[in-house]
Amino acid sequence: MSKLTIKSKSISRSIPKASQVLVDYEYWLNRRFGVTGTYLANAKAFLRSYRPGGDLISQLEDYSGIRSATLRSVLGRFKIFLELRGIYAAVNDLNEPRLPISNIYVKVFLASVQDRLRSKGSLSTYATILNGYFLLIKDDVSKINKRTASKYVLAPSLSDYSKRLYKTVLKAFCDWALLYQSLEPVDLSKEQKIIRKALRKVSVQSLREVASIKVTLPRSLSSTYHKDSLTMKQRDRMLKLTKKSMERAVLALMAWNGLRSIEVLRISAQDVKLNQGKLLVWGKGKSEKSKDAIKLASVTKRELSKYLKKSKINKGRLFPTLDRTNLESLVKRSFKKLKVHGRYTPHSLRHTAGQLMYEKGIPLELIQKTLRHADMRTTMIYSQKAIDKNYFMRLKRF
Repeated sequence: MSKLTIKSKSISRSIPKASQVLVDYEYWLNRRFGVTGTYLANAKAFLRSYRPGGDLISQLEDYSGIRSATLRSVLGRFKIFLELRGIYAAVNDLNEPRLPISNIYVKVFLASVQDRLRSKGSLSTYATILNGYFLLIKDDVSKINKRTASKYVLAPSLSDYSKRLYKTVLKAFCDWALLYQSLEPVDLSKEQKIIRKALRKVSVQSLREVASIKVTLPRSLSSTYHKDSLTMKQRDRMLKLTKKSMERAVLALMAWNGLRSIEVLRISAQDVKLNQGKLLVWGKGKSEKSKDAIKLASVTKRELSKYLKKSKINKGRLFPTLDRTNLESLVKRSFKKLKVHGRYTPHSLRHTAGQLMYEKGIPLELIQKTLRHADMRTTMIYSQKAIDKNYFMRLKRF
């Protein structure tokens, strides 16, 4: 009887919670499509209705079958995600009583980083992950340590990408807690003094140990994370094989300036400042009012100039006939003409831009600004790829 009990617990631990599935899905959507919005909201609505014990994908098909064609398409993306991750069941914790941001430590932490986490989606993700950890330790900050954090971050039910995300969030919280402990009481409000006093129950050593937890990905997953990118010759040939001015302008924006698909679709004619050699970019997770100005690559500037002259577009969307499906088809056709094989997606053109900028000797901080990475560690992927690529060649006389 005891063996059966142990086996049952083991099985339940391998089934992810619905809230964890949503966090992983949001991360996947952002990385692959640069957008979450209605996709995440509808996946959450379905999971709220999910009946534990049944097949997740079968229930999703039944649920989407009575929806409109548009919603079926939106939920179809969630089905693809579930199949890719091999998720066929979940523990439905979405209907349990939750306190989204009511934990005082999480609330103050999020208030301190909201300038950096500008999108509501990012704040929601951080809140969900941190509240999950505080639920695990029952809101007892003295239990913040490497053992409890490792149990939470390295849970078997989490995908490798979720583990990285959980680790990033806990590290950010611990870095903030370390800084908060160092603040002088005279500079704090009454509430902040109480929080500072409570945080002092956690040793500096424990906070540093939690921040230093390592999530090691298998080599194969590291390669997938990097994605493939084109060489300089392939990029030049891709443009040469493209005849239409609109398509050339789109490819230049993505492969030379590193724009994401959603950013290309959002560009208006007024965002293009050819005389200044600049482009205003409405990035993912940001409002239209907080566009970033980046320098146009010479090739991009040339192709945009030709396109604007031919199309005579001077207001509204820069590419009015283009949608995500057309854009993906355009890029796929370009890869097919090049006869390249591997993990090539529209996002590969962004990787191409970053990789070739690095190989040209452009400083990482300027690449970071051009690609608008919030964290320099993301930009450093390109330096790591270059090291991996040239390691054996450079040490051949070692």
